Amino acid sequence: MSSFAPLPNLQPALQPGSRLRSGLRWESGSWVTDVERLHALVASVFTFGVAALHLFRGLPAGIELFILVVAVTLFGLPHGALDYLSGRSLLRRSFGSWWFLPFGIGYIGLAVVVVIAWLLAPLPTLLGFLLVSAAHFGAGDVRHELALGAGSRFSSAGAAFEAVGRGSLVLVPLLHFHPDAASSLFAYLVPMSAQQINVTITAITPPLFAVSGSVLSVIMAHHLGGWAEGNAGHARMSIEIAALAALFALAPPLVAFVVYFCFWHSFRHSLHQAAELDPSTPRAAFRAFVRHAWPTTTGAFLIGAVGYVFLGDQSADAKIIQVLFVGLSALTAPHIALSWIEARKLRLSATTNL
Repeated sequence: MSSFAPLPNLQPALQPGSRLRSGLRWESGSWVTDVERLHALVASVFTFGVAALHLFRGLPAGIELFILVVAVTLFGLPHGALDYLSGRSLLRRSFGSWWFLPFGIGYIGLAVVVVIAWLLAPLPTLLGFLLVSAAHFGAGDVRHELALGAGSRFSSAGAAFEAVGRGSLVLVPLLHFHPDAASSLFAYLVPMSAQQINVTITAITPPLFAVSGSVLSVIMAHHLGGWAEGNAGHARMSIEIAALAALFALAPPLVAFVVYFCFWHSFRHSLHQAAELDPSTPRAAFRAFVRHAWPTTTGAFLIGAVGYVFLGDQSADAKIIQVLFVGLSALTAPHIALSWIEARKLRLSATTNL
């Protein structure tokens, strides 16, 4: 069974024998693989639990929103907090000790452009944010399948197919199963009433759900087939997809998004960043990650707090949702751009070394 080839624009997952940016070589038997596999199990159980909680009742809205803000602050923001290290790695050879100037101008400048786009064209910006995020999440999920041991019979085109399906899982079910909640949420962000948004969602989601469901059915059948053959990686992916499908079908849109973003996407990304900082032990990696991430995480949180204050006399719910969406999208754009540049450099380097 051949390996599931990663998408062309992805940074490869840490594999035995691969080079880290630090120059160290990633050895076989690394603890990262063990942590990732344990995380897949724990996160699946947690995700099923959140879905089951909302199947019956759920938490009061105010408590839920508070928990979501804390989760994004502690687990979501830090996963992009080390982008400056990637920027330093990319730019130091050309700019020396002044690398932070072009990095800061480009990173902050792109974030400001996104904020301005929200002010001038909120609807296209919202659509762009949702689509780009879904693509980014889907591509990241496929990359981590390699570390979890889920091989594939497919080519890189098959990897792209699965990335589309995994990305749609983050977006389409919550629109299909929760049009009222999604409409109320988006009404805080665009100059349309919740009723107008609901009409649009109701019109476009049936064909999207049919396509997404068909793609995910093929993906799930593929992983179940691998599970039946005794492949533990495919077993993990089958359980993961089932847990996320239950989450996005049963939990409110904001809850489902934050659970996925914080406890799946961000954790995995942060784990590999921590391992690059100090691959010796999990504790050393975690301490190095916290040491490097807390300043920029704190700065991002304070900027969000200032934005919350300047939003005026709107309801607390409206201001929190606007800060979350506008803030995350402003940080997502340069984060994804930097990831793409770094991945392209790694591919060119790998091609040169062949």
